[in-house]
Amino acid sequence: MLARAESGELSEKALARERLRDFVLFQIVFWSANLLIRTLAALQYRPEYLWTYMPSRLAIVLAGVGVTTLIHLAVSRFPHWTTLQRLWLGLVLCGFMLGPMNSLEKSFAVMAGVSPGAMSFIGYVLNFGWVFFMWAGYYFAQDHAHRARRQSVELVRAQAAAHQAQIKMLRYQLNPHFLFNTLNAISTLVLEHRNADAESMLLRLSRFMRHTIDTDPEQLARLDEEARTQLLYLEIEAARFGDRLRVDCDIPPALADCLVPSLLLQPIVENCIKHAIGPSSAGGVVRIRAIERAERLKVTVEDDGPGLPNAKPNPASIGLRNTRERLHTIYGADASVGFHARASGGLCVAFDLPIMRTNGV
Repeated sequence: MLARAESGELSEKALARERLRDFVLFQIVFWSANLLIRTLAALQYRPEYLWTYMPSRLAIVLAGVGVTTLIHLAVSRFPHWTTLQRLWLGLVLCGFMLGPMNSLEKSFAVMAGVSPGAMSFIGYVLNFGWVFFMWAGYYFAQDHAHRARRQSVELVRAQAAAHQAQIKMLRYQLNPHFLFNTLNAISTLVLEHRNADAESMLLRLSRFMRHTIDTDPEQLARLDEEARTQLLYLEIEAARFGDRLRVDCDIPPALADCLVPSLLLQPIVENCIKHAIGPSSAGGVVRIRAIERAERLKVTVEDDGPGLPNAKPNPASIGLRNTRERLHTIYGADASVGFHARASGGLCVAFDLPIMRTNGV
């Protein structure tokens, strides 16, 4: 399955909206809880001030909301600071705000007809000011969680970008390989004064290249479309080999909509031409078949050429190496490609892929 992380596609605006939403919810819950605690404390220790001091109590809580919102805005101006640096800034700002909040608390108490007494600044911190440091603890725990999520999103986005770049690199590495072989074949036709064949091959090459350019290397292709692409390629080679090249393609209609990596078969079919058809004066057959077995898609590419010594293909082959790397990049361990010598001669390359369809079934 083509690895795509939805979180990696999360936009910066979406992250900012999520952060704002969580902050607003945090402010509502925290300061509502603070108002409830102060009200319950008044009910238990100073019941005579329960309703008299309620408007002032609400104003103090709203002032706390405003002060902490300003702290949030100040801290948010330094997004590249570490969490520890931002925490220290938040604590310093909380400490700086305790003086004005202490004065505000006393002013509202006087306005409400409540004697604030001779409460010292330390007494205010122990009775009420500690709430701001508790707010800072919860706030920066939440802030750290959001920063960790942002880093996770950025990591997934970077991994997705690297994944896409790797797929493109492997895919585009195949095209020059094929292009070199085809242009070399056209050059040979020209040298042999087979100009009509060379012109026909150029036209087919143009159609094939237009198709490959229009195909997104990151997307999967229908199996029947992939087969048609290979038949188009084989038409190009037929201009060079004529009757020496015979093609047998069997894609059952029930498997036509199965998805495979685009141009997956290209390097294998090229190897058939290079190692089986080309060296033989009698030519040979290239067979492309697909079957479903044990809810897996089995695709084979066969030829009836001389095979390879010890049935071991060249490990440095660009086509084979890139095919394996593409499968690993796209499917991980859920796909494989293998080969074996055919009893009647030639080589069979077999793909074992998970069944994925255009309709998602």
